[in-house]
Amino acid sequence: MYERYLEPIIEEFTTGEYYREVYNAKQEFFEKAGIVYEDDIEFEQRMCVFMDWYIFDRDLPGVDLPPIKYYFRRNKDRFSNEELNIYRDFCSTIHSVFRLKRRTWAKTGLVVQDLFSNKAYTVQAPEISRGFTRGDIFESRIIPFKGSYEFSRGFCFHPIEMESFILGEIRRVRFQDKSRQTKLIMQLASMKLKHLRFQHIDIKHIYTSQSKF
Repeated sequence: MYERYLEPIIEEFTTGEYYREVYNAKQEFFEKAGIVYEDDIEFEQRMCVFMDWYIFDRDLPGVDLPPIKYYFRRNKDRFSNEELNIYRDFCSTIHSVFRLKRRTWAKTGLVVQDLFSNKAYTVQAPEISRGFTRGDIFESRIIPFKGSYEFSRGFCFHPIEMESFILGEIRRVRFQDKSRQTKLIMQLASMKLKHLRFQHIDIKHIYTSQSKF
């Protein structure tokens, strides 16, 4: 599993001199993606999404690289060939909103479509594939690992009835830079939290670019 290769990175960049940086990153992330509390049903998922964003996407001050790329740059001369390939792939994860197209024939993986690029990926997911339904729309991160793809641990599933709205918002930023796409992904995640908290409000008043809730 890819997780054991991430453990030294997480350990290094969340403790010691970086402890305060994690605090700052949490403030930044949850301000954009919606604040979660420990008793929220999505708390653990959102913390996983945050940690992925911190490790793979957010530039460290004074370095202008996210932890994964900074770690790779500092250590690549000491890596074995296998480690070199693994950590190089870790620098190219795919964070997006996906649609589930189908399960693989062996039922051990999922074929998903990246709604920003329209590319399809076959993701190995034997432990979680049963929890998915064809047509599901969800935020996740795909991690290349040893010649295949795996999901990271964080997911944010969106209401299927808001597919048209989500696709419309994605089309507006599809050809903009990655930071604008990430901003939209966070905005959608915030809408999902509001939907969970304000279920008495018509979802169309929450999943909207003019949301007042």
